[in-house]
Amino acid sequence: MSPPIRFTAPRRPIWLTGLLLALVGFAVWTGFSVLPGLAQSSAPFRIREAWDTALFWRLGVPLMLLAQAAVGAVARDGIVWQPLWTLGGLFAGVVAVHPSGGDAGMLPLAVILIGVPCYLGLLAAAAGGRAVGNFIGE
Repeated sequence: MSPPIRFTAPRRPIWLTGLLLALVGFAVWTGFSVLPGLAQSSAPFRIREAWDTALFWRLGVPLMLLAQAAVGAVARDGIVWQPLWTLGGLFAGVVAVHPSGGDAGMLPLAVILIGVPCYLGLLAAAAGGRAVGNFIGE
């Protein structure tokens, strides 16, 4: 009898999953920054910082955590670096889409006070996704 044939899935580059996570972070920030201006048809269009809206915390953050867990379940390497891609996309959105008249003076403080706790939460989501992926994969 011939030995069984083993098929392996082709490996995806790590930057591809990272780019997906960065796009999710950027899209969440951009969407929830622009949404309040679009929702008020009578007022002039105004961009807000996304973390000033309740919808960002109720929908945007869980969406980022879910995306992080899904990528953690599928991607087999780079679990420590994956949250940095998401945060990189989020902070790219912070820099690119901000209210007029503001500057980036508070960005270092935001990176420390928002970025570090978010990194830990995203890392926990990725680890949970990895555990679920290992459980389902066996």
